[in-house]
Amino acid sequence: MSSKSYRSTVVWLAVTALLAGVLTFSVARGDEFSITPDSTVIGQNYGYPSGTPNQGLPSPGQLDLVVETTVFAKNLELLGLDPIEGETFIGVLAPLRLRYRADDKVSIEMGALIGHNFGDDNQLDIADLIIRLVIEPFADVFFIAGTLFPTHWIHDALYDDVQKFRTNTEQGFQLRVDWSPFKHDTWINWRIREGDIRPEEFEVGSASQLRLLDDRLRLDVQAMIDHAGGQVSLSPVVETNVALLGGASIGIRHPFGFTYIEEGRIGGAYFYSSDDPHDSPNRTGEGWEVRGNLDLSPIAGSLIRLHTSYFSGNDFLARRGDPLYRLDDYVQGGITTLLGIGPNLRIEAGFVVQSNEGKTNYTFQVNVSWGTAFDIGFLKPRVKPRTAENMRSPDRRL
Repeated sequence: MSSKSYRSTVVWLAVTALLAGVLTFSVARGDEFSITPDSTVIGQNYGYPSGTPNQGLPSPGQLDLVVETTVFAKNLELLGLDPIEGETFIGVLAPLRLRYRADDKVSIEMGALIGHNFGDDNQLDIADLIIRLVIEPFADVFFIAGTLFPTHWIHDALYDDVQKFRTNTEQGFQLRVDWSPFKHDTWINWRIREGDIRPEEFEVGSASQLRLLDDRLRLDVQAMIDHAGGQVSLSPVVETNVALLGGASIGIRHPFGFTYIEEGRIGGAYFYSSDDPHDSPNRTGEGWEVRGNLDLSPIAGSLIRLHTSYFSGNDFLARRGDPLYRLDDYVQGGITTLLGIGPNLRIEAGFVVQSNEGKTNYTFQVNVSWGTAFDIGFLKPRVKPRTAENMRSPDRRL
């Protein structure tokens, strides 16, 4: 190795170590959620995820069969944080569906989400219908009706990522925008329909991000509303929880020209909550967080994320959020690796260390995702012949 090459290598290692130290061990945000980018059941993404990496959506008029599966394991080792308890999630989620692209603006998906928690009896824990209508009225603007995409890119404090493992499919309406300078996701998920005894339950979530100065500056506004109540049921429960976030971050891609460093980013956020339970007075809370992460890509198709955070709160309460954000303060940091093997397989592994009041806890996660689409063929909608009789029918007049 020449002296020039040796010096370049030493400088690269030193800069990488320096950035990792600054961003990982200073006050910043730990990302406990999955970073798998193209799944329809785990991780976080924008726009219209296909669930089939490197394949994208079918051509207009084409029908395909989407076979997608994710085997997940997430172990929350939370001890000494009463009343917060640890929990382990391990199982499989398989959203199998037919996908028909009616034209360049409309897609229809129909199938079932099949899920099983390992260690349970030999029965399915989740068997839900998937009926999803996706409309793209403008470029990269998607309106979804029916089965929603649960891969919301929203802060863990407002919406805990493990909700994906606790509940079945999300049903309702969703609006997603995937423009370069602007990202958006708003949804309403109707969890429980009101009956004679039980009240209705639904949530409304929203996350918007403005990217400025060639994505160096990001501005975030997020909200989560969780409601239970109704007018028909005999239940006295009427309660609403509101959690808000406003934040900003600054970042740089490939600092000092090092292509192995994808991005370094630091930022902060302010939180506000209002909780109105049915059996006690309204209470408000707040908090703040500083965060940072360093993304490395040492080989093609890989991503290594170093991340850490410090949170300080005062009675902050988001009922759908990660319960760790109900603590007065805590620090967390960790590493997540993502490796793409071939065109369709993603393997992810993560480790997080969390510290609060002298207590140290750990979170481990492993996700293996695979998805591909099988071409069934092209379908052409049937059109009635234009006769005097069907021209007078109600559907023809519309």
